[in-house]
Amino acid sequence: MASIDINGKFLGAGLNGVHRTAAHYCEQLIKRTAGEHDVRLLSPFAAASAAEFAHLTPTQARGRCGSGQGWEMLTLPKLARSNLLVNFCNLAPLLHGNSVVMIHDAQTFLYPQDYSGRQAAAYRRMLPWIGRRARRILTVSAFARDALAAHGIGHHDKIDVVHNGTDHLLGVPADSTILQRLGLQSGRFVLTMGSIKGYKNMRSLFRAMHQPLPEGYRFVVAGGPSGDRYSMAGWTPPPGTVFTGFVSDAELRALYSAASVFVFPSLTEGFGLPPVEAMHCRTPVVAARAGAMPEVCEGAAVLVDAEDPSAYRQAISAILDDPMLADDFRARGARRAAALTWDAAGERLHSLISGLV
Repeated sequence: MASIDINGKFLGAGLNGVHRTAAHYCEQLIKRTAGEHDVRLLSPFAAASAAEFAHLTPTQARGRCGSGQGWEMLTLPKLARSNLLVNFCNLAPLLHGNSVVMIHDAQTFLYPQDYSGRQAAAYRRMLPWIGRRARRILTVSAFARDALAAHGIGHHDKIDVVHNGTDHLLGVPADSTILQRLGLQSGRFVLTMGSIKGYKNMRSLFRAMHQPLPEGYRFVVAGGPSGDRYSMAGWTPPPGTVFTGFVSDAELRALYSAASVFVFPSLTEGFGLPPVEAMHCRTPVVAARAGAMPEVCEGAAVLVDAEDPSAYRQAISAILDDPMLADDFRARGARRAAALTWDAAGERLHSLISGLV
């Protein structure tokens, strides 16, 4: 029986978007291939550090190179030997040629200023090498595939697209107590996701929201830093903006479900989970016509020019003022979100991996 090894180094890290999607891809691949192949989830750690990954049981495989990049680049290829090695978190060992690597985006090439100088330089140097060594490259959208090809990470013919699943949030009961804690009324606020990174384009949305919303409506920034951090970056938050700070998945689901509109102004995304998460919660979405958003939203969101504050404002006002339009986009969003499940992503992933073992 042929063997598949999965790079589980991410299990020792804190939660971020790439690590969370890696966990879901691991689940799907293990579930679909366990009866066909010997599958090991290799990690330098005996258990996952995040409770969300606790159900993933790794085979602990320590080496002399610690548990960081040395383990991934030197110890892991020795452990995997000639087995197919699947890597879901952008990096893969250069010393292992029988590998598949998922590279989620080309952000460090497109917006290097939004990353530490060391991280951006390392990714820009390593990703083309990793792409050349891998048998196949996976990524999460056609937009991301084009960006990877444009920056020399792999030829189009070597890159396969697997759209992320997006229905993970539906497995978490909504914690609606957050509305009371923040003084919010259901159906009376505009929601966005916070970030200080320049490509997330909060500056354009802040400018759009400086004109007061209709009476009784609030502007809410979920996650991300405090308002002071945005001001330090030169982006003045609108008066009265509610900054939630960190929110749990349960709280985030409640915010999505209660919002009148969800706005996503990012200038580029390899995939962009938040708009589809909002669609799962039957919330109308306004998003930038940029990055993978036209592909991922596929007619289910109001798309606007990414750096035009007036376009965001007009789209938000149209949804707030027209209940029929809002209902139309709720229905469109629900249909689109239903197609982007982890089950569908798992089927696509399995079909690609099976052809390589």
